[in-house]
Amino acid sequence: MKAKLYPNQKISVQRLESNDDQFYSSYIISVEEDTISIATPLDQRGLVMFSPGDQIRAYAWPFMFETEVLKRQFRPHPVLTLKRPQTLIKDQKRSFVRLERTLPIVIREQGTLPEDATEAEIRTHTIDISGGGVLVVYPHPLPVGTGVELDLYLPEKVSCSGRVRRLEYVEEIKPKVRLAIEFVDIAPAEQDKIIAFIFKCHRELRRRGLL
Repeated sequence: MKAKLYPNQKISVQRLESNDDQFYSSYIISVEEDTISIATPLDQRGLVMFSPGDQIRAYAWPFMFETEVLKRQFRPHPVLTLKRPQTLIKDQKRSFVRLERTLPIVIREQGTLPEDATEAEIRTHTIDISGGGVLVVYPHPLPVGTGVELDLYLPEKVSCSGRVRRLEYVEEIKPKVRLAIEFVDIAPAEQDKIIAFIFKCHRELRRRGLL
């Protein structure tokens, strides 16, 4: 496990048992025998105030874990000390939790000329989403490796670039196909929005006994 978490590794953290579903970006400062120190996250208002005893979920790609805030300090630098988890979960092959959900998405093939952009836009919907990519219904095949620009609506708009990784022909949706698209250029803040949305939905499904 010592080789799995390391200094300067990017990490996103989220409060559990709270109405705050936001993921906050940070990085690991040090990994000790029983603790992990991370930089106190920032948002547009300043430091995000986590308190000792807060239960959190964390992503340090490609791992996820849940842990507890043990201590916070402000000098010489704002730092959170976390309890080092006993178990790291590697989330599926795409390294992210997946959610089956139909969401609007606009797809544009990369290389489209500006004057053709409107005509080249395909408005369709997702079959499932994760922090690493989407599975979508598409009106026609695209070669594996094709670059695309995406606007995903959560309903909050998330924009990024992706690449077709898999093509599925499905009997019941002919002549349409399914495209598995991996995110290849996505801002951490945009990815955090997707992850927070997924966990919010999972939390609601668990509350209703459906997950």
